[in-house]
Parts: sequence; C-alpha cells; structure tokens
Amino acid sequence: MDYRIGKKMKELRTYLHLTQGELAKGICTQAMVSKMEKGNDVYPSAQLLYQISQRLGVSIEYFFSDDDLPHISYVNDVCDQLTELIRSKQFEEAYEIVKFEKKNPTFSNKPHLKRFLLWREAICVNYLHGEKDEAVRLLDEALTYAETSVKNYSLEELDILTSKAIILGEMEGWQRADELYTEILKYVKKIPWQKDKSTILNIYYNASRTAYKLGNYERALHLAEEGIKVCKKEKTLYLMGYLYYQMAESQYAIDQALTEQADVIYNKAVMAFQQTDDERNYELVRKRVLFLKEE
Repeated sequence: MDYRIGKKMKELRTYLHLTQGELAKGICTQAMVSKMEKGNDVYPSAQLLYQISQRLGVSIEYFFSDDDLPHISYVNDVCDQLTELIRSKQFEEAYEIVKFEKKNPTFSNKPHLKRFLLWREAICVNYLHGEKDEAVRLLDEALTYAETSVKNYSLEELDILTSKAIILGEMEGWQRADELYTEILKYVKKIPWQKDKSTILNIYYNASRTAYKLGNYERALHLAEEGIKVCKKEKTLYLMGYLYYQMAESQYAIDQALTEQADVIYNKAVMAFQQTDDERNYELVRKRVLFLKEE
C-alpha cells in the first residue's frame, strides 16, 4: 500500500483521538489498521478504504493526490446535480430526481447515499410543501446513517445538522437552533481538511442570524466576522455580502444608531453584492442604508 495513505490515516486518527480499535470497529481488524498505517504489504479494497474515510469524516479523495482520483461516476453526477439544483432553489426538479433515485439500488443499498437522498428530500419537502416537521424527521433519519465515530462528524453530517438548525429557526425554535449551532461550530473546527469552505461559511452565516433573532447582537457580530475571515482567507465571495450585512445589522443593533462603523460595513455589503451581480440584494441593502440615514 502507498505509504502516504497509511501516514495520512494515522495523522487524522491521532488528531481525532481515535484508537486503532475505534477506527477499525465494524470495518476490519485492529491489526489491519496497524498494517495499513505502517505501510506494510497490504492492499486495502476501495470499499475498505471508503469505510475508513467515512469513519474519519473525510471523503476518500483525502488520501489521494488529484492524479489518483477516479473519473466522476454516475453517482457523483447525480449528487452534484442535486446540490446545484437546491443551491439555485429549483426544488421541484430536485425532488423529482430524489424520488427517482430512491428506487435505484445504487442509492438505496448504500448508507451514505441513502443519507444524502434523505437530506435532499427533507429540504425539498420543507420548501415545496412547507412540511417542516416531516423535514426534521427526515433529517434525523439521515443522521442515523452516520458512519463517523462518536468523537467526530463529517462535513456532510454537519451540513445536515445545519439544515436542521435552519428549519428549526423557520419554526421559531431559535433557542434550539442556537444550541445546535454551538455544537456544530465545536465540531467543524476540528475537521483538519476541508476542500470546500461553503459548509463553514453557511454555518457562520446562519448561526449569526439565529443569534441576532435571539437578541444576542454581540455574538451575531462575532460569528459574521468569523465568516468574513474565512472568505478573505479563501479569497471567495460566497456569502460575503450576506455576512457583511449580518455584521452591519448587528453593529446597528448594538449602537442603536447608524454609526460611521456600521455605515462602512453596510457599504462593504453593497460592494460584495455588486461584485457577485446580485442586483436584488444590492438594491435592498442600498435602500436600507438610505432609510437609516433619513431616520
């Protein structure tokens, strides 16, 4: 086996404070994990390596360089398509795909793919039919297919928990949502390898909104600031306008006036929305600033 795989496996297992036995439980023997980490003459199957990656909370590509990655499969195409449809709020089309793939043994017979479809189904049920209780039930069911240990979550599991927190907020369960975000943030910072930063940005933004709804403006401001730091570090505009707007609204609530500091932050939100060609939010924030100045 490529020594790099065993080395990465050991580094991540140690980082998560998992023993070899805890990593191996229900997957293989502790001796097999030991041999893999030492780079001994063992050649794990793709299925075994996949199960190990799920237990560690990362995708299998964590262990490989880009040159080692297989071609995108049908499953990946479906998952990517569903993610994009939901991100662009095309819930009806996404729901049709979910219903179709639920009959596909490729999805229904694999826990991680079943979990993915339940997650996407919950979002569609919520926004198409307003069935929030059913959506929460589906998300809880999806989480029962978690393949990580009790000591960590995968990014997808944190995404599912975030979806649950968002829906709880929509049900006016702000306190429960806030408690869930506190747990999510505790675990998301433990994940050492995050190829896509959209998950943590989504968490910071929605956690900030929840804190704001509860009147905890200092916490709302801090969470939005942390999100902005991620945007700047990663050089991404994803949610930057929304995070700046959250910062500005929180600062305004703290000061109870449109101070120079709040005005500067509002204008940063305007510029971020302008850079992403988001004309709707650009106009909303610009009009909000004009309204506050006239007060």
